[in-house]
Amino acid sequence: MTRIAQSKFFGALAAAALFWGAAMSQAQATPLDKLIGKSLAVGNLVFSNFAAPSFVGAGPSGIDVQGIVVIDPDTGKQQTGLRFVAPFSQSPNGGPHEIVLNVLYTLTDTAGQLNTIAQSMNATAVGQAAVYFFTQASPLPGFVADPSLTVVDICIASAPFVACANNPALGPQVVVANNTAGLVSAPLFAGTNTFYVEHQVQLLISNRKGVTGGTTTLQQFEVLYSE
Repeated sequence: MTRIAQSKFFGALAAAALFWGAAMSQAQATPLDKLIGKSLAVGNLVFSNFAAPSFVGAGPSGIDVQGIVVIDPDTGKQQTGLRFVAPFSQSPNGGPHEIVLNVLYTLTDTAGQLNTIAQSMNATAVGQAAVYFFTQASPLPGFVADPSLTVVDICIASAPFVACANNPALGPQVVVANNTAGLVSAPLFAGTNTFYVEHQVQLLISNRKGVTGGTTTLQQFEVLYSE
């Protein structure tokens, strides 16, 4: 299993994408429920067989999917991927204590072989609250835990609600400061141009008796791939 690593290069690219930099092009957004079972071409990449198998406290119609292409102005290196606009929030004053989003698709590079995945999100967690962004990508269906599987995680949380670091239940991950979007990147399994990908986002606030739940916000999450 490939472990994640932070990268300043990918951070710059993700920042350009998040803030609509001049080096980015984007396609028209489509609601996720309209993409189920369909395909979306972005640059050399084809995202197909979209599925949203399980949602809690939300639905796929509340997420817009947009293809994005980012060019590093210094190196000319291109990354291609997806932005998921998902404006959800939680508070102790009402609404769900748990929101879970699951998105699956098949990814094919029509011009080469992918070698890197990077992901970021625009989210906050304050008080007794946490936000997770988990991705797994494999050339094999079923996400078998073997050396071909890549797993990346972002965890935003406030202690003592949850300890993100080295949580074996969540897999390898990077911990980012509270109210920081964070970014992680990792190599993909070499020698293939097709991957099965799953994204899961969780927003959680405490519902324990006598404990005031925190607040979370999620604006969007992104994934970028490079050859």
